[in-house]
Amino acid sequence: MTMTFAERADQLCDRLRDMEHHAEEGDQLFYCAYLLGLLGLHSSVEGEGQEEFDRAFTEILQETLEAEGVTDEDQDNIKALWVQVYSTVV
Repeated sequence: MTMTFAERADQLCDRLRDMEHHAEEGDQLFYCAYLLGLLGLHSSVEGEGQEEFDRAFTEILQETLEAEGVTDEDQDNIKALWVQVYSTVV
């Protein structure tokens, strides 16, 4: 059975919450919280498929980071965390 977007978002949020719980620095907490907030918004989007969700969320993440004027360094760190999370949650 194909995973829904809501199920995939929940799966990713669980991993991010675990990482957030073990974070030792403020920046890491910020990056986790940023992704958790955006995932919460995106989880209500209708759709199916793990790869489809990850691809769509990656696009939305990039658009949101640019629209919100997040610094280049923070953008790079948030995107790196996103890649780490989605590539380890299968």
